[in-house]
Amino acid sequence: MNKINLLPLVLLLIPFLSDAQSKKTRLQPGKFYEAGETLFAPRFGFTATVPAGWQGSFPRESEIFLLQTVTPDVFGEVYVFGYESSSLENLKKNWQEGTKLSESIRIKATNPVIKGDMISSEVVGEGQSINKGNRSYVAARCNPDGPCVVTFAVMPKQFYEPIKNAMEEFLLKASFEPPNNISPYANLNWSEFLAGKSLVTYAFAQGGSKETEVHLCGNGTFTANIKKTGFMRNMNPQYKGKLQGTWVTKGIGQSTNITFNFSSKSKLPPLEIALTMENEQVFANDERYFVAQYSRCK
Repeated sequence: MNKINLLPLVLLLIPFLSDAQSKKTRLQPGKFYEAGETLFAPRFGFTATVPAGWQGSFPRESEIFLLQTVTPDVFGEVYVFGYESSSLENLKKNWQEGTKLSESIRIKATNPVIKGDMISSEVVGEGQSINKGNRSYVAARCNPDGPCVVTFAVMPKQFYEPIKNAMEEFLLKASFEPPNNISPYANLNWSEFLAGKSLVTYAFAQGGSKETEVHLCGNGTFTANIKKTGFMRNMNPQYKGKLQGTWVTKGIGQSTNITFNFSSKSKLPPLEIALTMENEQVFANDERYFVAQYSRCK
């Protein structure tokens, strides 16, 4: 049995670009979600709304979505994550067995109760590092077509009931649909994404000297400053210095090709480059490029 039972085993809210073709917008890292805003995690088929008096965020490089109270009279935190379980009964068994959070802390559910399609229980901790002024509560619902969504709350003792009630209401008002494992970039429109952007590569790490800058305007024109390296110079040493012309992309999805047609003065042949989006990073011919807004287009 896997002993990590009350912590995230799978990513619920992974970094996604907005899907402009969808009625719902996938959750985005680094963004704060205010009360009333929709939370949508297609991999788990889970849609919910940030409750009144709460704020949500999905920190970058994190695997957990965090809900926090924003009212001065009540304080609590709720962690939302996914769990690949086949049933509520399996969850109940795992919660009762408990799990180690660290070498000095162990937690387990005291009395898991299944009511309808939801399971919930208070959680108690054992160990020297336990904050005895806090209480914890866990609740979960499972998608009929797949994984479960778990909420784990920690709050000062005096706020146990209001936080517990808010967490249950959050889950009960949520809805499920069949999970969708389609790539988050399946509907990425490269022409729209790149218009008004700069593609920049650096000599060393981010913050080092710029080696290549390509500025892409929405009217289909581009300007570029190619130095020692970069996808143009690497393809052919003739592509160097200050260049201009037009650009166009082919296809929608995680990968595409971008074609540069240079001005007649340069006497350079067209250049086609493969672009790929992976983990919110753009690669041109497998070379990492940073993407920035460009405001100098005419």
